[in-house]
Amino acid sequence: MRIRLIGSIIAALALLAISPAMQAQTSAKLGPGAATAIPNLSGSWEGHRQVPVTAETALCGIRVVCNGLLGVAGAQIAEKPEEPEMQPWAEEKYKAARVGRGPNEFGRQDLDPTFSSCMPQGPTDLMLDEFRIFELRQFPDEVLLLFDQDHLVRRIYMDGRGHPDGYTSTWMGHSIGKYEGDTLVVDTIGLNDKTRVDRVGHPHSDALHFVERIRRVNQKTLEYEVTIDDAKAYKKPWTRKIVQDLLPPGFQLLEGVLCEELLEMGTHYSVKSNK
Repeated sequence: MRIRLIGSIIAALALLAISPAMQAQTSAKLGPGAATAIPNLSGSWEGHRQVPVTAETALCGIRVVCNGLLGVAGAQIAEKPEEPEMQPWAEEKYKAARVGRGPNEFGRQDLDPTFSSCMPQGPTDLMLDEFRIFELRQFPDEVLLLFDQDHLVRRIYMDGRGHPDGYTSTWMGHSIGKYEGDTLVVDTIGLNDKTRVDRVGHPHSDALHFVERIRRVNQKTLEYEVTIDDAKAYKKPWTRKIVQDLLPPGFQLLEGVLCEELLEMGTHYSVKSNK
């Protein structure tokens, strides 16, 4: 009995010793091959905001839309990074998006199809937008990114497949992923040219190829990094990074269809400008 008791105590101590690691990572089969420990990135996340949440932002939800409606200064973003080297047409389009905008403001809404035409935000635009909320869910064969904006969904295939030949251009593109240590690495192609890279107005072509690296810095912080590779629009690849905060357990992801609702009510700025 004494030997059994000692054995039980040792087993319990061993379990307690490894429990933090079990909380930080899970084990799953990643398609073909042996079981591999993967980082736990699942949860509901929100961009680390550079602007305080006020009654105005809480009421309107997407601050940059509210700012356009209320005629106040645009939403602030992090310190302005170095601009990528653009091809002439891309630079012209970007400069047009910056007319009348300060160095720390989002690009003009009237030239952004997300707001002017109620089209979906592109995948990098969604991830780099500090006012977007998304839910990340990991499965053995895929990772899902579920967004509050229009209930948009990104599906990342984790089963070892490659990109298909002749893939039709779509809003979210075709994404495949793998784990490199504590980081989820995602490779995406096959996007149309109707969205922007980010909120400040960087354009892209249908040749856009981007690689994302997502890792959990600590229990409550996610780091997102994306490298943009689009030879039609930029002279060389460039990178952007954002930090996201973990939302409380049980957080409910609500739908965000503000653009469509404003159009229906006749208060969307594009409707008012046409009167």
